[in-house]
Amino acid sequence: MTEAKNIVVPGPLARLGEAFAEKGHELYLVGGYVRDVLLVGESKKDVDATTWARPQEIKGILRPLAEHLWTMGERFGTIGAKVGIYDVEVTTYRSDLYTEGSRHPEVTFGESLRDDLARRDFTINAIAASADTGEIHDPFGGRKDLSLGVIRAVGEPLDRMRDDPLRMLRAVRFETTLTTSERPFAITSELEAAIRENAHWLESISAERIREEFEKILVSPNAANGLRALVRLGLMPYIVPEFMETLAVEQDTEFHHKDVFEHTLIVVSNIEWDPDLSDWQFSILRKAAFFHDIGKPRTLVYEHRCTYCGHKSTQKTAGEEECELCGGRTLPKKIHFYGHENVGAHIAKKAMKRLAYPRDDADAVAHLVSNHMRPMGYAVGRDPWSDSAVRRFVRDTYLERGGRVLADVDMLLKLARADITGSAPRRRQIAVTSWESLKDRVDEVRSEDAIEKLESPLDGNQLMQLFGRGPGRWIKPLKDHLEGEVVEGRLGKDDTERATKLAKTYAQEYALFEEE
Repeated sequence: MTEAKNIVVPGPLARLGEAFAEKGHELYLVGGYVRDVLLVGESKKDVDATTWARPQEIKGILRPLAEHLWTMGERFGTIGAKVGIYDVEVTTYRSDLYTEGSRHPEVTFGESLRDDLARRDFTINAIAASADTGEIHDPFGGRKDLSLGVIRAVGEPLDRMRDDPLRMLRAVRFETTLTTSERPFAITSELEAAIRENAHWLESISAERIREEFEKILVSPNAANGLRALVRLGLMPYIVPEFMETLAVEQDTEFHHKDVFEHTLIVVSNIEWDPDLSDWQFSILRKAAFFHDIGKPRTLVYEHRCTYCGHKSTQKTAGEEECELCGGRTLPKKIHFYGHENVGAHIAKKAMKRLAYPRDDADAVAHLVSNHMRPMGYAVGRDPWSDSAVRRFVRDTYLERGGRVLADVDMLLKLARADITGSAPRRRQIAVTSWESLKDRVDEVRSEDAIEKLESPLDGNQLMQLFGRGPGRWIKPLKDHLEGEVVEGRLGKDDTERATKLAKTYAQEYALFEEE
């Protein structure tokens, strides 16, 4: 890697290089494309390139070779093109500067490749390769830092972070996503110091750009290390400040491993990608794991017990208290987080809205967080769940909008399995056995019917015809009642005759039409 003098340039990109050369310009491949080719021998199909040519001339060179062009970034010197299998963005040599308090960079065009590379964030991204010949240009030692696993700023760290404060998040992202068991990456101490001192600069960056970097960290195989770095460097308060409350919040180690913060990192890591999950579902589950216990700090109470009379009470502090019944001394015995799942769901929705996540994403995560304790109810219940209780569980955990499934029992069970992290082996095995039992029960009732799709045998039109009435609020309670009877197994999903009798009985018992 450090000795590489050239890379092999694929045909479509080489032809671009030749076209620019014919017009008297050099074209250089830069950034992630070159970095990844040097690091792992291949790269994605998104390619960044740079040249002295100005945007108008770039368009003229690209047009005969491209399937189509896009010019949204033209005022910043960038022209995009679809060239074969590659999405190429060609940018005129430039320099960017974000002034504090502004979310839009000041862009000026440059004159040389070296000056263009000098403005880039990290040495590993400041390596260029001629699109024409593949010859490498590495004025800042990026190849050496790649081989050593070092995230180092180009030039003075403070200047590079000031140029674009998002680079503070990008440093963590690269440390997280480039790390492998064979070659871990680490941020230099100088760069870490610059980030810690100036984390507040993130306030000038748009929510969408912050979200994009946070998302890449969260879905990385090394997400736990990335989250830990965001906290350590003081960046998390500008992403999800509520998460900082989880630090050093103790909990019962019988059921959960370590404090809330450490437990959360383990649960996030336990959500692993598998072929049954789409990329979107995997992302939703990782976020649900991140937020699942974020409500605990705000719901923490200690169960105290009087050392004299045994009276139990709940207090917000762990210190000794006076018994309200006998005046004796009370000591904390247990920790509780009553309703933390609902508080956590509210925090998740609020935080994801701040980060400009789509509404479907926020609702899916909040739904999983609010229901993540339901499997615990199965585990600790004295009586086994009936089939109807399992069917209700399946339906309650299902969320759909516009024909798109946002969350379902399969996703919730994956989250619940990841949440089993207790340090006591016997307790942990009991929890795993209970989870397996619940999953078997769910699979069993779903094999009989598509539980999530069960509906009232009578639709709104049939109910209006039955009662000789027009549309109104009276329809919903009737449909809900009939649907509930189907879920409970007391009414067949196609039994319209019995549904008619039940509807009439319900309307009479609840006097649905008396006020009219």
